[in-house]
Amino acid sequence: MKEKIRIVQSELNRRGLNVGPVDGIIGARTLQSLNSVDGILSDWPNKRKITALIQIMCRDRGIETGTIDGYWGPQTEFAYNSLNYLLTSGELPPTWRDQESYEIINPNDWPTESNAEEFYGTVGENQTRIQLPYPHRLSWDLRKTVNSFYCHEKVHDSLHRVLSNVVDHYGMDGIKRLRLDQWGGCLNVRKKRGGSTYSMHSWGIALDYDPTHNKLKWGRERAFFAQPEYDKWWELWESEGWVSLGRTKNYDWMHIQAVKVK
Repeated sequence: MKEKIRIVQSELNRRGLNVGPVDGIIGARTLQSLNSVDGILSDWPNKRKITALIQIMCRDRGIETGTIDGYWGPQTEFAYNSLNYLLTSGELPPTWRDQESYEIINPNDWPTESNAEEFYGTVGENQTRIQLPYPHRLSWDLRKTVNSFYCHEKVHDSLHRVLSNVVDHYGMDGIKRLRLDQWGGCLNVRKKRGGSTYSMHSWGIALDYDPTHNKLKWGRERAFFAQPEYDKWWELWESEGWVSLGRTKNYDWMHIQAVKVK
């Protein structure tokens, strides 16, 4: 946390807000300066203010960070790592998400990523609300629960079948034990983290689960979703043709999408 505070203090000094020494401690001057930044609310906890300024720094430097809300989710973490790279090297890290891997067969005839717009239409459109078969907790704030969210109308029925099968198989005790209710989001119009093309989240055809234990660049040696006890979870998704990037490419194990990969 101290390193994040130092980065924020350096930014505040750069903005002429004069917090004094860059010491990684949130003192009165640092807090006062944070409260004067547009987009940061004075009644937010200090940790949320620090996160919000990091999000603002990323946004101002052209790094995709999502909503400026002060919550530390997987998008903010990736943006922060890119910001660190930029501050250290003077340039953004190279892209690494613009290639496809290999084709798999699926029963719903989902398109490939390159044909997603042709099949699903304009990003952010054709959305419908799905009523969830079991409650989902926000991965970035586990105190909050959602019972519905927006997804693309073409994946609605398939998604509902998968999640219904999940609760039928595991029950709520199993779901909570395996953190299958820790939801990282669905619809989110943005570019891929580390890429230049639209994320599948932009069409509401991808979901993230338990991002804390399945980080973007983790392979099967670290990701929890790669463990054998999750095999049934993947079987239920793949029976509907949904694709795990973890199982097909060995990264982003949190991510599931209704498009094929090559």
